[in-house]
Formats: sequence, C-alpha cells, structure tokens
Amino acid sequence: MRRRLWVVVAAALALARSAEAGDPLFDASRLRIGVGDRLEQWGPDGPRALVEEASERGLPLDYVQVWLTRGWEDSWLDRRRLAQLTRHNVVPVVVHYWFGDEISRERFESDRDAWYGSLWRLSQRVRAPQPVLVVLEPEFNVTPPPGATATLDWPGFGEHLRAAARLIRREAPNARVGVCAGDFPGPPRLERVLGPVADDLDFLAFQEMRAATDPHAGRPGYAEVGRAAVEYSAYLRRAFGRPLLLAYVAVSSHGDREREQAAALEDLSRHAKALRGNGVFGAIYMQLFDDPKHEGYFGPAEKHFGLLRADGQPKPALAVLRSLARREGAGESTPGAPVED
Repeated sequence: MRRRLWVVVAAALALARSAEAGDPLFDASRLRIGVGDRLEQWGPDGPRALVEEASERGLPLDYVQVWLTRGWEDSWLDRRRLAQLTRHNVVPVVVHYWFGDEISRERFESDRDAWYGSLWRLSQRVRAPQPVLVVLEPEFNVTPPPGATATLDWPGFGEHLRAAARLIRREAPNARVGVCAGDFPGPPRLERVLGPVADDLDFLAFQEMRAATDPHAGRPGYAEVGRAAVEYSAYLRRAFGRPLLLAYVAVSSHGDREREQAAALEDLSRHAKALRGNGVFGAIYMQLFDDPKHEGYFGPAEKHFGLLRADGQPKPALAVLRSLARREGAGESTPGAPVED
C-alpha cells in the first residue's frame, strides 16, 4: 500500500511540476489536431504544401507532422516549408524513425554514432525562433527480432533518450523532445526504461493504429481507438506524470472499410474530453492522402490510411476529423512565444 501511495504522490508531483512550468505547448484545455507524414504532397502540378492542401479541404490544423526514416534528406525538413507552417499558426512535429520495427539493444549499439549524427542534423534543420515538437523512435517498445534484446529490458536506452533530448535542445532551444511508445496488447512495462528519465523529456507520446490485416483485428473493441487512447494515456499519466501527445492515429480503410475508418475517428472524437483530462494536449492523424507506395507491418492496408483517396476524393473520415478539429478550435493560434535563437 505504501509503495502504491508513493507512485500516486510521485505522479502528482510530476504533474504539478509540468503545470508550474506553464508551457503553452502542453496546455490540454483543448485537443490540438494535426495531420501528416510529410511537409508537402505531390499533385498534377508538382509539390504543394500539405498545410495548404488541408486548408483547401476545410481542415484546420495545429500540427503538421513529418517522418524521418534512415537515410532522410535535408529537403524533407525544408526550412521554407517549416517557416510557412508558422505563418499558418501550425507547429511542426518531427518524428525520428531511425530504427523502425528492427529496434533492439544490439541494433542500437551498432548504429549509435549514426543515430546521434542524424539527431544532430535534425536539430540544425529545426533551429529557428518557432517551436517544434520532436518525437524519438516511435514504437521503441516493439518486440525485437529473434535473439535480440528488447529496449524494454535495457535501461541504457533511457539514458540515450536523455542524452538525445539534451543534444537537440542545446542546438535548437525551441524544440521540445519526447519519445513514442506503441499501444500494443499486453502489459506496457515502460517503467524500467522511462521511469528514471521521464522528467528529462518534455513530453511522452503514444500511438493507435488499426487495420483489417492486423492479427488482432477480430478482438472485441479493436476499432475503439478513442477508448483505447484514454486507457493508455491514463496509464502514462499515472506512471510518469508528463504531458502527453497522441503522436499518430492511423486507421486503414483497406477492404472497403471507409465507414469503419470514420467510425473509429468518431470514437476518438467522443473521447476527446477524457483525453484532455488525462493530459493529452494533441492528436495527429497519420496521413492526409492514401499512399500507394507505402509499406509496413499491415501489408496492403498500409496503402489506405489516408483521409483522402490517392486520387484526392475524400473519405467519410475526413468530415469526422474536420468536425473534431473545428470543435477543438484547431488553427486558432500557435502556442508558445518564440525564443530568440
């Protein structure tokens, strides 16, 4: 009982520290809405800023997200596009996805120097007077390849997260840095890695992905992404007491499931208040357009996460997210005053 009481007190103190800091970027009085996985989309007339495409579709945004995979190019973080986001009152969210699904202790130790080098490059691209959120290694808690050591069983990974956050903030003072866990079946077990270092991260993030090709798709409540997000964010709040970002929601319409995709986002919308109550300050939908070239864990379903089909025709899910964004006041202001760099 004493140990349980101490956990509750520690979480409350951490929340109080966060509130005392008063960082407007983490104000959960409304749920800030974003979309992404890149800064621009290619159309028949060439590249176009994603924020402009969303605006034309009537979707107000607080965030635009860009993913950086191994071998990313400077053009993926084009400074002109980043500055354009600020003019639209939009905060960039940069996801550093270096290891992908192959992350493990052995893989990390083998690529450590290259990983830090990539983070240093990232920090130079986002070094600006405007705020930016940086999300490290999404789904770091995934099951590793056979014979490898899971990051969850390696406290040293947390120390590298601490060092990475310090590196990025030193080079880019307006960056806020967090790490993203996957909401996977089974006990989350994040305390061993994140417990000692959570206070040195500006926020924590998590994800919710759904597709008919997932082996778990048949379990009850699988499509209830809002309910699942509330449960997982409640765990993160109790365990670590940090501001929380729903870093990406992705629901595939593969298999003629556009209505099911919309219903999943409706469930998210119904739970927006509860998410805010758990300290979730933002939620980002993973893709605006379907991507016929996208590959990953969900197989063919990866090509159908968009709110729009590849030809630009809207799916019902677009209207659901648009309604949620307007209700939550998306696009009204950019939180956080710029700090001179």
